[in-house]
Amino acid sequence: MMTEAGKAGRLAGKIALITGAAAGIGRASAVRFAAEGAAVALADIDGPRVQQLADSLRESGASCLALPMDVTDEASVAAAFERLHAEYGRLDVLMNNAGGSSMNDRNVVDIEIEEFWRAIRVDLFGTFVCCRHAIPLMRLAGGGSIINMGSISAHRGLVGRDAYTAAKGGVTALSRSLAVEFAAEGIRSNIIAPGAVSSERMERFIREDERVRNAVSRHLLGLPAPEEVAATAVFLASDESAHMTGAVLALDGGRSAAA
Repeated sequence: MMTEAGKAGRLAGKIALITGAAAGIGRASAVRFAAEGAAVALADIDGPRVQQLADSLRESGASCLALPMDVTDEASVAAAFERLHAEYGRLDVLMNNAGGSSMNDRNVVDIEIEEFWRAIRVDLFGTFVCCRHAIPLMRLAGGGSIINMGSISAHRGLVGRDAYTAAKGGVTALSRSLAVEFAAEGIRSNIIAPGAVSSERMERFIREDERVRNAVSRHLLGLPAPEEVAATAVFLASDESAHMTGAVLALDGGRSAAA
């Protein structure tokens, strides 16, 4: 929630847009960004749910804009960014959080092709097209911070997750390319690479899929809560990380360090 301290917080005066903001990491990040003083545009395919969150944050004193958005549809993305421009005139922070694996993912031989394209459309194309529309608004701000949600799956092989791995590998490569391409304009691009994150969705995966249970057991410090991921996002959104770009921050409880 917005606090008196938050009005002069680490993100005071910044305009931020978060995709996938209705639940999980996105919701936790929206709450934390607002508490740190940012004006927050909340984008999600679930329009009513994201509107409820925006209303709640406004009651706490935050400046919020609810944006129904389907990241797989460029027309939907363009319309949302046009509303953002009309409301705030610029953009300082983009957090590409929409996406995620599904129980339908498989190895490259067994997967249904539509599941592969689902992962690519949501995770990779969604990130690409949001950056495409965010960067012109960051130019108006004189720079900005792009925070892309990667995954340790882009750096370690995962059994039965070939679509998700391919999509997040693309997100990681794109993020580094953006870091090089737009550094001269003061636009930074960094990646948060979680392993599994504690959530209702992940609890369901753990119950239903032995592969997930095995993967979770390798998180030496256990699973982070969405709020812990949000804390990392605040750092990357803030001026504290002003000289970081093209970086990958693993938030995986030590899994990437383990054999």
